[in-house]
Amino acid sequence: MQQIFFVTDGDAMKTTKNIESFDISKSVFYKVDQLSIYINMLMKNFFDIREINLTADEFKALNFIIEYPNICQRDLAKLMLRDRVRTGRILNSLDEKKYIKRTNDTRNNRLIRKLEITKSGAKIFQEQYRIMILLFNKLLEKFPEKRMNELHKTLEDLEIAISEVVEFNI
Repeated sequence: MQQIFFVTDGDAMKTTKNIESFDISKSVFYKVDQLSIYINMLMKNFFDIREINLTADEFKALNFIIEYPNICQRDLAKLMLRDRVRTGRILNSLDEKKYIKRTNDTRNNRLIRKLEITKSGAKIFQEQYRIMILLFNKLLEKFPEKRMNELHKTLEDLEIAISEVVEFNI
């Protein structure tokens, strides 16, 4: 017997069940995973429908590069929870589009490549960000800001708890 948290009929319940009879589709973890899929689809559609020369991952990378000036690829990969190879592909694409530039530097006697956003990269990010905020505000009409803030805090707490249990090497 193992304790499992799940949701039934909108009520949070704690139950002790035999693991073989556990319905994963009712678990909080499944709901978070499903929500992640919906959000990824929303982001993909946001860029695909509008035919922007930018992907959701590229948009996220630009956001982090703006927020963390001179960040390196390894640190960006950690923030994005992507491996360095995938992060490298994202950065190569952004570099080809002239949205970022990379400069060599050293840290602890090791060569690193710092990332900087270009004027055209900042411009496309700002344009898309303004439009995206309008979309998110539409969603907030269906999900009030107070509840969104509560959810955000809860998800942060869950992320911290999971990160203490799961080893994730990037």
